[in-house]
Amino acid sequence: MNVTFEKKDALNGTISVGISTEDYLPSYEKKLKDYGKKANIPGFRAGHAPKGMIEKMVGNSLLLEEINALASKGLFDYIEENKLAILGQPILTEDTKIDALTKDANYTFNFDLGLSPEIELNISKADVYTKYAPVTSDEMIAEEIERMKKRFANLVDADVSEVNDMIYVTLSELGENGEILEGGVHAENVPVAINTIKLDELKNSLVGLTKGTFVDLNVFALFNNDEVEMSHALGIQKQTVSDLNTTFKLTVSEIKRTGSSEMNQEFFDKIYGPGVVSSEDELKEKIREELNAYFNQQAQHLLEHELFDSLVAKHNISLPDDFLKRWLMERHADKFTADNLEEAYKPEANYLKNHILEEKILTSNDLKVNDEDIKQAAINHTKQMFGAYGGAQGLSDEILMSIVEPQLQKEDFRSRMINVAVRLKVNEWLLNTITIENKEISADEFTKVMQAHNQQHHAHAHEE
Repeated sequence: MNVTFEKKDALNGTISVGISTEDYLPSYEKKLKDYGKKANIPGFRAGHAPKGMIEKMVGNSLLLEEINALASKGLFDYIEENKLAILGQPILTEDTKIDALTKDANYTFNFDLGLSPEIELNISKADVYTKYAPVTSDEMIAEEIERMKKRFANLVDADVSEVNDMIYVTLSELGENGEILEGGVHAENVPVAINTIKLDELKNSLVGLTKGTFVDLNVFALFNNDEVEMSHALGIQKQTVSDLNTTFKLTVSEIKRTGSSEMNQEFFDKIYGPGVVSSEDELKEKIREELNAYFNQQAQHLLEHELFDSLVAKHNISLPDDFLKRWLMERHADKFTADNLEEAYKPEANYLKNHILEEKILTSNDLKVNDEDIKQAAINHTKQMFGAYGGAQGLSDEILMSIVEPQLQKEDFRSRMINVAVRLKVNEWLLNTITIENKEISADEFTKVMQAHNQQHHAHAHEE
């Protein structure tokens, strides 16, 4: 077998795998003979069918299997032995055409390669980046306390309904005569938030009601024509909603109003648990700590994103774009088409450039990601997931590990956590290598900076 490599330019090359009869015939003949020994063909004793008959039956598939295996082995052995850094996977050149296989011919397979660019790292203390230090204002803390008061307030009974009240009602379907329909839909204790009703005329008609009063109304308008919500509220199948009569009688059974929360120990305990906060000053300090931690995390996130984006641009990383586009269309035809290729390729290219810079930083500085790094990345990921639902604080190390370890056995999850661990390792090195200048900024101004960043980032987002 003869394998050669032609480097067309810095980013593209072709590997040619030449396969002669001497390469494949011995193995082909052996496989054919082995198959003949096992073949059970009517009219012949087991293992005694003529070779020509066996060859007509399975020769072509065995030949194809053998030649393909040799071509693949020659290709990837060459790549590994010569340590070629490739992007994507090799693909047959457009001029490699083999219409039919015969066992007395020589074959040449030409594979196009996309080569990873060679870059020289240029990162030092001369690279200066800004890390924002958002300052939480007293006004922001006051707003957060007001939100807490509403969130943890108790519902109290009211005598007359107002627009922000919740009313509990009985709904009864009416017939054409305006009377309750016998056998019609009847639902009790249905909650209705008056201010969610879109039709102003209907919304206003439910203000000023007292317990026991009733009104006839359009039930579809009451639920803003949301058939799913109607089926839940009325206890019927979604498919039957369209068969309902439009007019229902609504009878008020209860009126509930959000009361005001008092600044007392009961209120503090509802928010943070028993005894954690015991005064308004402590509450304010606790909120300030939480907001500062949140904004600091966001500031770190912003720094790391801007840092990496700018360093990728600084190193002017080029890709074998034409090859990669062709490879994506051939290998992922369901996602990449002639119509969307240019736009769909952009996030893939961004991802590859980030990956190339990451790999260069790792190899140039002998940085390694070990099992402990991967495990820690998975633990932090799990904490964040539970933290989003307010449940991270109650998780012990044992519980976290019981969640993480089975997940790390799954190839998909482990691969994602390796990527996370790599980025963390690279970011740690970068932050110790560059110069960071802290800049104090109001939390409101920082929020605007983050919004602008997110808009720009999502416009060029890629799956990591």
